[in-house]
Amino acid sequence: MHTAYNYGMNKNKKNIWIGLALGMIFLVAIFFRFYHFPTNPPSLNWDEVGFGYNAYSILKTGKDEFGTRFPLYFRALDDYKLPVYAYLTVGSIAIFGYNDFAVRFSSAFLGTLTVLTLYFLVRGLLTEINSKEAQIRNLPISTSRELIPLFSSLFLAILPWHIQYSRMAAEANVGLFFSVLGVTLFLYGVRNKHILLWFSVIAFFLSIYSYVALHVFTPVLGLTLLILYRKEILKIPKKHLLGLCLMTAIFSSFFLYNLVNSKGHIRVKGTSVFGTQQAVDIFKHKEREMFYDATLKINLTRRLFHDNTLFTSADIILRGYLTHFSPTFLFFDYDEKQHQTPFVGLLYIWMLPLIPIGLYYLFRNFAKREAFFVLAWLLIAPIPASITWDIPQAMRVYGMVIPLVIVISLGVQQSLESIKRNAIARMLGIGLLCFFILLSMYYYFHQYMIHLPVERSQGWVYGRKEMTEYLEQNKSKYDRIVVSSRLEWPYIFMLYYSKYDPKKYLAQGGTVSGGWAEEGNKYDIYEFHKFSNEDLRSPRTLFVGKPEEFGVAPSHIIYFLDGTPAIYIGEGDIKTQ
Repeated sequence: MHTAYNYGMNKNKKNIWIGLALGMIFLVAIFFRFYHFPTNPPSLNWDEVGFGYNAYSILKTGKDEFGTRFPLYFRALDDYKLPVYAYLTVGSIAIFGYNDFAVRFSSAFLGTLTVLTLYFLVRGLLTEINSKEAQIRNLPISTSRELIPLFSSLFLAILPWHIQYSRMAAEANVGLFFSVLGVTLFLYGVRNKHILLWFSVIAFFLSIYSYVALHVFTPVLGLTLLILYRKEILKIPKKHLLGLCLMTAIFSSFFLYNLVNSKGHIRVKGTSVFGTQQAVDIFKHKEREMFYDATLKINLTRRLFHDNTLFTSADIILRGYLTHFSPTFLFFDYDEKQHQTPFVGLLYIWMLPLIPIGLYYLFRNFAKREAFFVLAWLLIAPIPASITWDIPQAMRVYGMVIPLVIVISLGVQQSLESIKRNAIARMLGIGLLCFFILLSMYYYFHQYMIHLPVERSQGWVYGRKEMTEYLEQNKSKYDRIVVSSRLEWPYIFMLYYSKYDPKKYLAQGGTVSGGWAEEGNKYDIYEFHKFSNEDLRSPRTLFVGKPEEFGVAPSHIIYFLDGTPAIYIGEGDIKTQ
């Protein structure tokens, strides 16, 4: 009795410490995602203002900018957006008001919840390791069940890749949360609490309708779970199983119908790797090799490799797929990309040696089925991006962050476990780990808060808010204001920042051109199209455009945060060169 009592007391103390540790990690996640939020990144990009104004329009009129009532796919900016983030933004605007905070809130909030949910996901994966199995594999079960989930949540909380997408209105970030939630609910539901499986199906469905890349990733991940846990699924009571099958069939049919019959898949066509100049050049080169082989009468090689578009296509796709596993992409991609912090990789450099260590121990110490699932998640995530242009692309392979932090956490736990018998080595190892974590966090925080706003303001199309405020203050002086479409969708920025009444906008015709050219859009006294030097001589007209569109110095200039001219504003009758 006394032993049982002591065990219960120790367990309660352990749970308290775990709860405190998880609470501290959660606070760290909140800090990194909400400090100076939403002012950094320094401005909203095209997609963000598109979500914001369309959500505002839905809230006020029940229609989007094109006049479509409660659309499933939101036509915007030469693209079709999925509904989950748009309708979440409707809710956040209703709660917080029409502002930047409301537009970015859903991503930051659900990104923070992903950190917490990941803890329970990893705990769910580790429940398959029983005491006997742990003893055979030399794995201290109590330690692994506590540290690996905590490490996973901690590393996700401080991960640049996840922080950056959590601080912007990112569909991929919301979709990742629902994917993690779906897997977590499945793991707990398939073993005992079968009611959770119903919510798991809903979470997966919401994931699919959050981001285009998840159209492939989420179903494949779900199918992997069904195959790996087929024995447990068959043990579910029939009333639950039949209901789940029916619910899944209805959701799947709805998704496939919309995928085939709607324009929601236009994004896939627009970003296809086979439409790039590089792919065209490869096919042309293969064609030249085919004709050369034909002149030499080498038929077998010609038919197998050069006259076979399937072989060439597979080569292009595989090349794109493997680029996402490159250390350069994950740790050293310092190019001036909009979503990335200057001189900080997607992962911290100190995590690099921990990935091979973690992968080794994943199959040595994890239950085989759960190890395979983590690896499968990692391998499935880059599939959608491999058929698109502009690769490697961090947002399209965003699902990789979850298995990577699990593997890194396992690498840390096993590295510390291997030196636990040497007190000095263990203290040194823990000290070095804490040093690298704190140093990398400080450096990243400095780069993100101080340097990103200045060095990346051009990528974040800074100046549209300032442009709108200036024009609204001075528009009474003019009969018309012409804004160049070369500023890239200026109409949606101006609608958003001026908080233009959606009812009035729709009454004036709404958006008539959502493509790159944007010719024909107008409202109030604003017109959106390219202008020539002759246009600039129109009286009582204000012209707004890029610096290169003006022949002389304008009357007003808006600058990027690095001091570079961003937008020129000038009156008609300007003497152009």
